[in-house]
Amino acid sequence: MNDESKPISAFDEICHLTIKTMHSMDMETLLRLRKQATRELDRAKLTKGCIEAALALKQEGQEREEQEADANQPSLLD
Repeated sequence: MNDESKPISAFDEICHLTIKTMHSMDMETLLRLRKQATRELDRAKLTKGCIEAALALKQEGQEREEQEADANQPSLLD
């Protein structure tokens, strides 16, 4: 029994059920949901950008601290 339309993962099953459910909705509701999803995706992208910027600053600070610690270490030549 080889049913190629059968979902291959839980995620696929959730997507399939979501599409099936949304197919029965009226056009106005679907358009409103699309608009809301677009806003949420834009906010998620902005949040991701903020997190990436914070991580870059944090990493830069840690690298600077390591360089300063290395510079303050007495060398064998001193």
